[in-house]
Amino acid sequence: MSTYIEEEYGTLVGKKIVAVRSLTKSELEMFDWPARSSTEAVMFILDDGSVMIPSMDPEGNGPGHVFVEKLVPVS
Repeated sequence: MSTYIEEEYGTLVGKKIVAVRSLTKSELEMFDWPARSSTEAVMFILDDGSVMIPSMDPEGNGPGHVFVEKLVPVS
């Protein structure tokens, strides 16, 4: 694992997702994302009260997509 990944996401290890919801209008405004993004913008709420909000890029220029898949090993 790269140092960046460890520093950026390492604190997620062991956390549990306890809720998932769309961002509210005021939350979208806080990110300066258009209101139409409410169908795309998702928040994962973790057991320690922290949240994960996928973004299209590190600058937060818009909501992002998260793939939820079962990983199939490739030989």
